[in-house]
Amino acid sequence: MKEDKKFSYISMFFGGVGTVLILLAAIKLLDSDKLYEGYLVIFGFIFTIGYINNLESKAGVSKKATWVRAILSMVVLLLVSYFVFFL
Repeated sequence: MKEDKKFSYISMFFGGVGTVLILLAAIKLLDSDKLYEGYLVIFGFIFTIGYINNLESKAGVSKKATWVRAILSMVVLLLVSYFVFFL
């Protein structure tokens, strides 16, 4: 049972990193001349995040773990976007 929980947290981590990478790609797309496609990707990203949160609640993931994942995703987004876009 403990290994299942560990695997669940590892999956949540990689899911958070994946959504950050998708958001970075959407921001890069908005930065280019393809403005319409960038907005579609942003809305798709928002819907995907809502769906992931719904699945996590149905799977029984605690609110604390969900908030930790969200905060870590935001920190990773800020760090990666700083190095990608500002350096």
